[in-house]
Amino acid sequence: MAHRIHALDSFFYSSMGVYAFQTQCEMLAELGYDGITVAAWGGTPLTDLTLLPRVRETHGLHVEGLYLVLHEGRNDSLIRRIVETVEGVELIELAIQTSVNGAQAILGFIESLLPIAEQRGLRIALYPHLHHVTQTTEQVVQICELFAHPRLGASFNGYHWYASQEGALEARLLAMKPWLMQVVTSGSALSQLGWGGVATMEPVDRGELDNFALIAALNRVGYTGSIGVLGWDYGGDIYLKLQRCLATLRDIDRRLEAHPQWANFPLK
Repeated sequence: MAHRIHALDSFFYSSMGVYAFQTQCEMLAELGYDGITVAAWGGTPLTDLTLLPRVRETHGLHVEGLYLVLHEGRNDSLIRRIVETVEGVELIELAIQTSVNGAQAILGFIESLLPIAEQRGLRIALYPHLHHVTQTTEQVVQICELFAHPRLGASFNGYHWYASQEGALEARLLAMKPWLMQVVTSGSALSQLGWGGVATMEPVDRGELDNFALIAALNRVGYTGSIGVLGWDYGGDIYLKLQRCLATLRDIDRRLEAHPQWANFPLK
């Protein structure tokens, strides 16, 4: 199947600066992307979140998610305030980076968000992230199973799954299936020169991570949502890298539709 494709706004960050949100949206729309995910780091957004409700009308893009990072015991109130007030987005992707008060406090904070999500029609997807409190897909699935709440789910990030060396791709995706709300990927190779001293983060046509196999596995477990392109300090001509990523993902969809048998090989 042909997936919708969106880009994370972190694609537009580089050591030279950050592109204006208007420029981000114009580039993605011109290239033919379907949407964008916006980040509000630690509760402090680089983008004016009041712009989000106008993104679809102005640029024809869907805001696929708002990415938030919880430092439990430090920025709880900031995160909660965003969830209570943000407009123009339906999915909150929540990474849990640090904690002052431990696992029970984290669970308590997640529980406190669920009535807000119900009232506002939001979904909250827990985001497994290398070097974070919730690093693996297994950890976020355990939290989802604990609450068993229809507004709480999980994101799958191909980069962080690969960098964490969690393995068992299809088994992990099957375990996530009841909770899977969002997918993101990138190119990557295990290397001490990469992010966090673990793995590189590259355009989807580079590195050792096989995105053809990854998307084939997503198709087999029945994922039909959007696939996001992850970027971080790529530098150079961002437009060209976005163009290559979109062309690669579209071609993967084409190949899988034309030759579904190509995906029938065992995964480690």
